[in-house]
Amino acid sequence: MPDTVVRIRVEPGLRQGGYRLDAPAPLTYRRSSTSWRFVAPSAPGLYPIHVTDTTSGVSVQLQVFVLNPWDHDGRRLNGYRIGRYEMEPRHGRAVYEPPEGFVEVTAQNKDALVAPHFRLDQFLCKQTEETPQYALVRPRLLRHLEQVLAAVNDQGHDVSTLHVMSGYRTPYYNRAIGNTTEYSRHLYGDAADIYVDVDGDRWMDDLTGDGRVSVADAEYLADIVQRIPTPGEDRFIGGLSTYGSTTAHGPFVHLDLRGRHVRW
Repeated sequence: MPDTVVRIRVEPGLRQGGYRLDAPAPLTYRRSSTSWRFVAPSAPGLYPIHVTDTTSGVSVQLQVFVLNPWDHDGRRLNGYRIGRYEMEPRHGRAVYEPPEGFVEVTAQNKDALVAPHFRLDQFLCKQTEETPQYALVRPRLLRHLEQVLAAVNDQGHDVSTLHVMSGYRTPYYNRAIGNTTEYSRHLYGDAADIYVDVDGDRWMDDLTGDGRVSVADAEYLADIVQRIPTPGEDRFIGGLSTYGSTTAHGPFVHLDLRGRHVRW
């Protein structure tokens, strides 16, 4: 959120000292040789930060998105139709709190990487092609999708990214497509409908090698999701389901991080 103070630090166990942080001044303050304090700007937008090992020259780029706040007064944010969130969290759980703000998606930042193998525009709501739009993409979802992608490649499939058929949805769009689920995790930015599409035909690939594409390929992908060893906070605890083909789409897998195991 705007004006939020965030601590950035090099993980314990990595080589101590010899790190440089490059960020828009005067937004960062050095606390030690391996940690900094970052003050988020007041203006929403993308603010890349680079942390560099000055000995090896290796660096990592952090994509810091400052959100556009929304108080849920009305149904539109700067003209973009969002609709209405349920203001009472489901079962009182924090993961169902209405969002405080959204990523403002512009023509300049929509192609930005939000993870090593995923771009922001892969997760946008499909209600319009125009910008600006507003979206939610939770970092935990991105980390998990990176783990799924790595596991798919470990199975012998040369895949550069996963096709995200549906990522974030506004409540307005979710209802417009006939989904009556008021608390769909797509509305909260930690759900994705995915499939593998190496040839770019916007259809699931034949993962099982049986010469045809069917729900068995979605089940193959879902099995990979369930077998990923992810200890700690990134352990997969959420919803998982497979879907077969229709006239509109091929087989795919839905996964979300609702915080409890649900299968359907």
